[in-house]
Amino acid sequence: MDIAAKILAKQERAVQIRDRLTELKALTEADESYELTAEEITEIDTLADEMEAVNRSINSLQKIEATIASKAVPAAGAAGNRGPPSRGIAPGPHAKKEKGGSLLAKVATAKLMSHVSGEPLHEVIARAYGSDDRIIPVSKMLIAKTAVGQATSTEAGWAAELVQDDLQGFLEDLQEVSVYAALRPLGVPLNFGGANSITIPRRAGAGAPNDDVSGSWVGEGGVIPVKRIALGSQTLNRYKAAVISTFTQEILEQSTPSIEGIVRQAMLDDTAIALDLALMDNSNIVAGVRPAGLLFGVTPTASAGDTAADIITDLKVLFSAMGRGARPVLIMNSDRLLGLSTVTTAAGGFMFKDDIANGHLLNVPFIVSGNVVADEVHIVDTASFASANDVPQFNVSDQATLTMANADGVAPTQAGDGAGALGTADQVLPGEGINVHEAATTANAGYEAVSMYQTYSQALRTIFPTSWGLIRAGSVSSLNSVSW
Repeated sequence: MDIAAKILAKQERAVQIRDRLTELKALTEADESYELTAEEITEIDTLADEMEAVNRSINSLQKIEATIASKAVPAAGAAGNRGPPSRGIAPGPHAKKEKGGSLLAKVATAKLMSHVSGEPLHEVIARAYGSDDRIIPVSKMLIAKTAVGQATSTEAGWAAELVQDDLQGFLEDLQEVSVYAALRPLGVPLNFGGANSITIPRRAGAGAPNDDVSGSWVGEGGVIPVKRIALGSQTLNRYKAAVISTFTQEILEQSTPSIEGIVRQAMLDDTAIALDLALMDNSNIVAGVRPAGLLFGVTPTASAGDTAADIITDLKVLFSAMGRGARPVLIMNSDRLLGLSTVTTAAGGFMFKDDIANGHLLNVPFIVSGNVVADEVHIVDTASFASANDVPQFNVSDQATLTMANADGVAPTQAGDGAGALGTADQVLPGEGINVHEAATTANAGYEAVSMYQTYSQALRTIFPTSWGLIRAGSVSSLNSVSW
């Protein structure tokens, strides 16, 4: 057994020990009167000693790998001998910060490489990423469905924190291109943690005649009034954005490890577009499929025009329509920000120059993205915006069969209502969609089934659980026909 396999085996044993200790902890916390038996106390002592020994062994094995890797680095300036840099060694004080989502991309890449080469996943990880001991536990969390894999995903100080940190970094990098990622930290960011839904308490009848808990002036000895507060809840249901992407076998064999960067960038770019198109549309919630767009039920107001006075009028309309927003943020296309930057005063100066430089417009921060409709501007009360995500999942196959479009260039939506008519693009209802074995109809005419085996390709299926919602109604307002 090589060192990488030994490390993996010991990490799995550590997970088993943590699971058993967690069970014993739960027993004592569930019942205050519960007393551990003599056997359980002995077991705890034994497990604690074994955990200490396992951790020491893992650290020693990782030091061996790190030392070997450092010895393999060519001497500086050796002509014609530029081998790969060592991995798993702590970076220097000026090392570049690792990009968010790098663990996710590495796991997806390693899974692809393992599937093509036939090597065990842990061997591929050891060969491609050296002694980076984060990859193996993260790969189990994102891919494996066994009890051991699930145990690592919930253990404090283990893969859960690694993945959450990496997912957070991925979402931070996504902020540069995505409205959703930029809006998420301003609101109420949550994590599903494997749950199917999250319920958020909210005030149901604020401002109504029978829902007033304001204090009253009470004299000495006077009766303090009893008032009622109406509470409701907002539920964020777990939805998933899923896609199957394909890679030729030649790409996988000849482009490693550069394919890792391709996978990561594709995850960033395509996730931004998919999330933002749904976030900023006016579609109602589709049960079991997707959350409602922020603009559902919002009636946009036509812009007043493109002069300085018109822009001020437009902004007043936005604020007035939104009502009592606690933390408003403006959302617009990059063309609108460019238009604002060219608006001049009577004296010839640029009216919003300082505001734009500070990332605010009339003291309100703004989010700019090409994914927003060019002639629309929106305002959202981020105090009412709640969102939830969970770690993505990856699966690889070369036995999949794809439904492809024919030569007319019309791309399939894969959506259907079961009666042969296509549904909304990029939206598939539960149990529906065009099957490759479905008889020809007006909906799927011209489609053909193509086996992955015929094209020497690999299919990578990615599932990204996500959802969002507004805690308070009326916390979004919108302008259209904007020509600033």
